[in-house]
Amino acid sequence: MPRESFLGGQKHRPARRRGFALIITLALLALLVLAVMALSALVKVGGQVSAAGAYQMQARQNALTGLNVGLGELQRHAGDDTRITAMAGITGIAANAGNTTRHWCGVWRNDGTFVAWLVSGAQSSPTAALPNGVTGIELVSVGSVGAPAANSEHVIAGKIPIVVSETPGTPGVAATIGHYAFLVSDEGVKTPAYSPAPFPVVAPVIFASATNAQSRLRDALTAYAPNLSKVISYEQLAVLPSPAAALSPSTLQDNFHHVTLAGRALGGNQLHGGMMNVNMNSAIFWRNLLQTYNTVPGIPATITSATVSARGTTIQNNLPAFATAGKSPNGPFTSITSFGNYLATIFPATGSPTAAQIMPAVGPMLTVRSDTFRLRAYGEALNPADPTKIEATAYCEAIVQRTPDPAPNELGRRFITLYFRWLGPDDI
Repeated sequence: MPRESFLGGQKHRPARRRGFALIITLALLALLVLAVMALSALVKVGGQVSAAGAYQMQARQNALTGLNVGLGELQRHAGDDTRITAMAGITGIAANAGNTTRHWCGVWRNDGTFVAWLVSGAQSSPTAALPNGVTGIELVSVGSVGAPAANSEHVIAGKIPIVVSETPGTPGVAATIGHYAFLVSDEGVKTPAYSPAPFPVVAPVIFASATNAQSRLRDALTAYAPNLSKVISYEQLAVLPSPAAALSPSTLQDNFHHVTLAGRALGGNQLHGGMMNVNMNSAIFWRNLLQTYNTVPGIPATITSATVSARGTTIQNNLPAFATAGKSPNGPFTSITSFGNYLATIFPATGSPTAAQIMPAVGPMLTVRSDTFRLRAYGEALNPADPTKIEATAYCEAIVQRTPDPAPNELGRRFITLYFRWLGPDDI
């Protein structure tokens, strides 16, 4: 037994036991401090997660604002039957990796006068460019078309600030709390992968004279034609089982600007599949049109593959500067007759076939305006204490269709949304 001492008649324990009690007390105190610190960190993380969620919700709301503004502009400018729609490439913007406005969608009146570009931040003139002071953001980028290249150009839109009269931190002082952007893409200037009935004459086809992205897509569409009616977006073509020539992501990216799932156009009070808007300036589009002519029954003469390829390029290169009744230089065709006049410069009466032979075969499937469009929108939320700091971003997309029904406020025919999805940055 340990020895004990008696001083003044009291019994004293050894000092080492008093030291052990102190250690226990300090250990418990340290655990308490750790628990408080862990709780504080947990509260802080919870607050950050909550703030991030709030910023993300705000970014999505800003993206939806952009989508609704874009839909409103589309309805306002292109709802009327007399309006013409076209891609910006008809104004002379050449196919080039750096031309990020070439695939903007523009609207003209039926007399050829310019109305507007259907993209946020654009100038009001026919010049396809963002004015000084407007920051651009790519809404068609690597995820949609791959690396920038001719015929796979990226596409920009302008960021529009969202300003509120005040924030909790700055009462009575206006502040920018975010931005939105939108881009309207014309799906009618692309070749339909699937043409729901009724369609005039024949369904459009994809031309390919070599093993390339067009041939891989053509082979996949041919192999799985019965399943195309079940697909609801161009991107979903990737879920089709791959035939011998695989439908890889790069195949869809290389065809993004030139092929759509199923563009439909109004004819009277009925929607028709297989229509193609001639106000497009892509050699791939023109080759597809010429190859489609080759599939029409009873034509007087077919066009050889070499001629299809060469003259598709010629149509693209000569189109902007061409002028005739119904088309001004760097303007759209306002009638199919004016397009026939242009085609006669490419397929003259001395050749075979002639434009006079081609137009009766494919003319019924041609139009000078589109009724199916793809809308993409972007939203971002800014830190109110530091407006230069972007806290969250969001992207969304919708496919909209013009219908025979009248729109409110006498804005022509009503557009409806066929398909909507949120996009991740990798989808852009």
